[in-house]
Amino acid sequence: MVQLISAPLLWVLLLSGIVRAVYYSVLQNTIAVDTASYLNYSANILKGETEGRRTPLYPYFIKLVGLLGHQNLIDHVVSAQILLSFLSIVVFYKISRSVFKNQRVVFAASLLYGLMLPVINFDKVVITESLSVGFSLVFIYLMVCYLQKPTHVKAWIATLFVFIAIMLRPSFIYLLPLLIVFWCLRLIICKQERKFSLSGLAALVVVVLLLSGYSALNKRHAGFNGISLVGNNNEMAVIVSAGIYHSGSDPEISAALQYNINLEKKYPDRHIPGINIMARFNPDRVHQFIVNCIKNQPGAYLQHIGGKLLALHNANIFTNYADHELSPLAFRIEKIEYLVFNIPFMVLYVVIVVDLMMFIASWIKRRNAPWLRIFLWLIITGQLAVAMMAGYSEYQRLILAAIPVLMIVLFNYVDKAVLRLTELSELKLMR
Repeated sequence: MVQLISAPLLWVLLLSGIVRAVYYSVLQNTIAVDTASYLNYSANILKGETEGRRTPLYPYFIKLVGLLGHQNLIDHVVSAQILLSFLSIVVFYKISRSVFKNQRVVFAASLLYGLMLPVINFDKVVITESLSVGFSLVFIYLMVCYLQKPTHVKAWIATLFVFIAIMLRPSFIYLLPLLIVFWCLRLIICKQERKFSLSGLAALVVVVLLLSGYSALNKRHAGFNGISLVGNNNEMAVIVSAGIYHSGSDPEISAALQYNINLEKKYPDRHIPGINIMARFNPDRVHQFIVNCIKNQPGAYLQHIGGKLLALHNANIFTNYADHELSPLAFRIEKIEYLVFNIPFMVLYVVIVVDLMMFIASWIKRRNAPWLRIFLWLIITGQLAVAMMAGYSEYQRLILAAIPVLMIVLFNYVDKAVLRLTELSELKLMR
């Protein structure tokens, strides 16, 4: 019994559970702008039906939770998210034990994840972010397991999981090229594991076929040969902000956009509806227009993306999304949250650049690719890139799934520093 109580994971779960319970008590169950589209999802994927705006996994998660009772559906969905979020601490702890050598660092990193209020905040919001964090951790855990002891089964499971992640949140699509690069590099560099890498590539073919099949269903039901229509909405806003909407080789859409822009300038203080681009034009036509805008003006597009990164450099990477109760305790906790969890995007940029240089140097020095470090770097960078290129606001929410990955990267340096200090202390004692 004493050994059970003193187990580090149990203490992490206990402390995290207490803090989370207090924090949840000052948050309200929150319905976001996108919530209704998940709640009202009516397509039956088993019959080959889809809805253009939403992939099916989160709506079906809601329907599954709804079996407990539709009368308090929002409460039940939030409770399920809270439970899954709490269980994700175990996954983070397992990853930490595999990555870090010092047990105190494992404990500290896992406890910080358990107490990461800006991440926990989304457990009370009925959108995909809460589950996305857990999915990101499960994917990393699967890859860690593969790297520790490669097998055909692990290669297949880790790769097929990407399809499930994309069905939860289409922005996970960046994992597809990431895995293509990963398996191809492993195939070339790790000659003794080529058969496992081929299994990974074979699983990727299956994922691509599944995504192609889903896109074909979307084409039939929503007129869009892609995974989600939401991408069109977001990317259209990006090309308008970049000022490249006259370069899409489709004068009719460009004219419609210009009309809307002129209308906003003429009546800045009034909401006057203009041309509904997404309703007037075929989704595939809109998507091709967006692609042509970027293709014809790559310099202006990249300059706009760089401008967004620069504009965000002082902004906090965390956000507070769930509604707070109006109570003294809620106000105190909110102040603590903004004080403790206040890290500018510039720190994220620095971590990305420094970590890239460090693992390249390690690769050259040891002549052995640091596969996990490369993989974690690609996840953080990929998530940031997707947020910048396919989003026009709420970037903190869009990069949320990368926050646990960022923590693993940072604590990896803490782990190395602690081990180095321990070695130096032992050398002094020996002298």
